[in-house]
Amino acid sequence: MEDPVSTVKIEFPLEVEDGYPPISVESLNARQIEDCQFELLNTPFFAKNVAYGDVVTAATHQDGRWIFESCRKVSGFKAISIILFDDSLDIELLDLLRGLQCVIEYGEFGRLRMVAVGVPESVDYIPIRNSLDGYEQLGKLSYAELVA
Repeated sequence: MEDPVSTVKIEFPLEVEDGYPPISVESLNARQIEDCQFELLNTPFFAKNVAYGDVVTAATHQDGRWIFESCRKVSGFKAISIILFDDSLDIELLDLLRGLQCVIEYGEFGRLRMVAVGVPESVDYIPIRNSLDGYEQLGKLSYAELVA
């Protein structure tokens, strides 16, 4: 379990266009490793160009919040954001990712049911992408590669 004293939230301001994403700031958990450097402990739903395990820099706001500045070291994880349209897809998706050491998070944002997936560098991503493409063609989901 993470030490709550050393875990902070890093805020990632998002550009909202036509109501998407449904939030203007995404907060990710991080472990402080130096003064203004943090290791991300979540995989993002919306923030682009960062992934689970990346080391980022953040500046502290006057009210104590940490605001993302830059990515210092990439972890090698891919970050995939999936919007689920088909309720039956939950089990299929877990079966696809089970045993691959992926970091998986579920979230609801208004009416959007979403899964954020961090795929480790050691995993062959092509079969996962092919499956996601197939589900997308069937209208069961929509996905985006935040870090490919």
